[in-house]
Amino acid sequence: MKKFISLSQYPGKTGQYFYTKFFEHYGINATYEPRGTDNLVQSLSYAIEEQVAGISVSMPFKKEVVKYLDDVSAYVDIYNSCNTITVKDKKLVGYNTDIAGIEWACKEIKNANRITILGSGAMASSFIRRLESDNYGAINIAARALGTWDQKDLDTDIIINATAFGTMSAESPYTKLPNGVKLVIDLAVKENDLTKQCLDAGVKYLSGKEFYKQQFLAQFKVYTGITAEPDLFDKFERQQ
Repeated sequence: MKKFISLSQYPGKTGQYFYTKFFEHYGINATYEPRGTDNLVQSLSYAIEEQVAGISVSMPFKKEVVKYLDDVSAYVDIYNSCNTITVKDKKLVGYNTDIAGIEWACKEIKNANRITILGSGAMASSFIRRLESDNYGAINIAARALGTWDQKDLDTDIIINATAFGTMSAESPYTKLPNGVKLVIDLAVKENDLTKQCLDAGVKYLSGKEFYKQQFLAQFKVYTGITAEPDLFDKFERQQ
């Protein structure tokens, strides 16, 4: 039986649910186990010794893990971020399937839009790199680590929430949405206070569920070689 795991500082059960469903549907003899860790090197070492077939990497390790990989795909190299690892003969090969979610989200953004990105981690950096590569308009980065968090309140057309707000708790990064905002792309999977704020204000809201769906399907293909139907994900989501 193949074993797949995820490594995160704050592990959740979403991945385990969908992988279990997809493995059963396609008759794959495999398991998926979420693991919490604060020691990436030690956890990678354990995983290699256990002969796991794949490792999903979540916050805050997507950048850190790159230096421990034996080989990488082009998107890992371009974005300096890895969320998917295959393990063979004790060698770690890294992939970036988050780009599938980023490409989906960018279809909702026009070049002339003013864009505010909340956060400065791997996901925020990847969005910035993707948007800049296609010459999108004014990009405002609001992040505590950069000392620019107060810029989140500037007038804007698009907000991309790539922080822990809405993921680690239901709290929103805003007490009041900025003027002019037309669309919020929230990478949090669960409904939260930001969801409610957008509903109340009549602002279009895209949750992390669709982003996760795109990322998951791309990752599943890396792990299994199978191009799964998007409708299958939707079916399992309704059953969840």
